[in-house]
Amino acid sequence: MTAVLSSVALVYLTVAVYMPTLRAFQSGISEVPAMCTTTRLFKKDECDWGTCGEWCLSKSTSKCEQIYVNLRRNGSELIFENCTNTVNKTCYGIDQENAKSSRCIADECRNLTGTFNCTEGQCINITDAFKCVFTSADPPLKCSGRRGKITCRDLDGLQNCDRGTCEKIQTPYNCDRRCVDIPTRNKNVILLNGDKVFLSQCQRALATTEAEQKEIWTQDQDNILVASCYTIEDTTQGIVASDCINGSLLPKDSFADLANFTYLNYLSAVNIDLLDPNRVIAPPEMDLLIANESRLHINMEGCVNTLRDECKDFFRQYGKDGSDHNARARFPCFYAENDPNKVVANFDLEGTYRQFLVAFTLPSVLFIVSCFILVFCQKTVEVGDDARMRFKGCTGVDLIVAPEGKSVSANNLGDGGGGDSAMAL
Repeated sequence: MTAVLSSVALVYLTVAVYMPTLRAFQSGISEVPAMCTTTRLFKKDECDWGTCGEWCLSKSTSKCEQIYVNLRRNGSELIFENCTNTVNKTCYGIDQENAKSSRCIADECRNLTGTFNCTEGQCINITDAFKCVFTSADPPLKCSGRRGKITCRDLDGLQNCDRGTCEKIQTPYNCDRRCVDIPTRNKNVILLNGDKVFLSQCQRALATTEAEQKEIWTQDQDNILVASCYTIEDTTQGIVASDCINGSLLPKDSFADLANFTYLNYLSAVNIDLLDPNRVIAPPEMDLLIANESRLHINMEGCVNTLRDECKDFFRQYGKDGSDHNARARFPCFYAENDPNKVVANFDLEGTYRQFLVAFTLPSVLFIVSCFILVFCQKTVEVGDDARMRFKGCTGVDLIVAPEGKSVSANNLGDGGGGDSAMAL
């Protein structure tokens, strides 16, 4: 049984582990991560590739989800020293997973009022999180009345609704996050991290290079440093920010006592006065760009075998493309220099090698030991006429001791002769 199970495991692991391991080592993907930013998330009925599938042995061309990203080199690591009067502000958007939605086909759009983000007739109210300004819109659709649910069953895009009558907002439009109470008074460092803003009064900033730490900014310059960073941590060295890009310097009078989130993001992107004129430290994002619209895969195979809804969690984290007006997903990723149009989110050659060793050694040892035991039993064990198994070379004759110390066969006990035994009578 062990031999059969181990041989079946070897066949299964050939597809699940051995072949993917070989492809990983031959892929040419660097173990040094780059950075990716999600640009688009597509849901398709038919596709030739997918970002993540739940079962690698049943790949098909049916429904799938595809994530496209911008691939770029890593930004700079900045250290801010002697920071005081620190503020961390989170500007919450709309939680698409838990937000209440209205299904038009179920006649739930008949009383919509406000600004809604709709996808295939399912609308989420974003009025409390965003204030949208626009100049033009499509002709209105009436979602109330007898045929309202039929009229609006395919409602899509950003909609401005008033008591069930909705009009699609046309570009260009501007939706400002209703996060207007960000305190900027007496702050000379502003760091953006997704939907979060870090503000502080710091003495100086250092840039970490391969050789040393270099001072790039001090408070004596009497201006404001603005950058976008992947992580921001408070350590014993000071405030350490990783993968900083779009570093710029703003005049001290750029802000009043309060600022809004949209304006801060705009100032971070325009780069009027660069932090580093040489465009080396915290450069503009476009200077670091490697490829546009690269295809993202969860791993080399684009699928997992855990059957634990891993793909659902993956799309929730990496599928943020900004279409809901929240911050786009930004994360480390891996790619091969000869094929930057394909990137993977999870890549670990050392871990893959360890997994291969375990997956190959365990069933192989069990298979070899099982086969050895089978051959050994075949050569050394036989079945007698009494249907009992015994080692070869054992006669299987049971001996008893005769009265005068002579060994005789139990089968010949009746030939023991006369004497005082009962058999002699």
